[in-house]
Amino acid sequence: MAKSLFKFILIFTIFVSLFSCSVSPDPAVLLDKSVTSYERAIRWGEFVRAKSFHKNASELSDLERRRLKFYRVTAYTTLQSDTPDPHNAYFTVEIKYYKNDRLVIKSVTVKQHWKREKKGKLWYLDSSFPKFR
Repeated sequence: MAKSLFKFILIFTIFVSLFSCSVSPDPAVLLDKSVTSYERAIRWGEFVRAKSFHKNASELSDLERRRLKFYRVTAYTTLQSDTPDPHNAYFTVEIKYYKNDRLVIKSVTVKQHWKREKKGKLWYLDSSFPKFR
C-alpha cells in the first residue's frame, strides 16, 4: 500500500511539473525568441514584419516601404542588455547598413525597451522604429 501511494505521488508530481512547464513558458525564453525574430526581420529587410513588433506603431506607408527597399542591413549587434524584471527589458543595439545607390556603410545606435504585459506571453517594443537615413 505504501509503495503504490509513493508511486502515485511520484507520478503525480512529475505530471504536474511537466504540465506547469508547458503552460507557463519562461519569460526569458520568450524574450529571446522575440528579440531574435526582430533581429532577423531587420537583417533581412523585412521592415513591415519588424514594424509589427512595435506596439501602437502605425503601419509603414507605401512611401516608407518604397524608401526602405533601398536599404540593406549588414550587421545587427547587441551592445548592452538589461532585464530588471520579467516584464521589462532594455537593449542597446547597433545597426550597420548602406543605401543601394551610396555604397557607404552607416550605423545607427538604437535604444530598445521591450515590454511584456502582466498576463501576456508576447514581448513587444515600446520604442521607436530605427531611423535609416
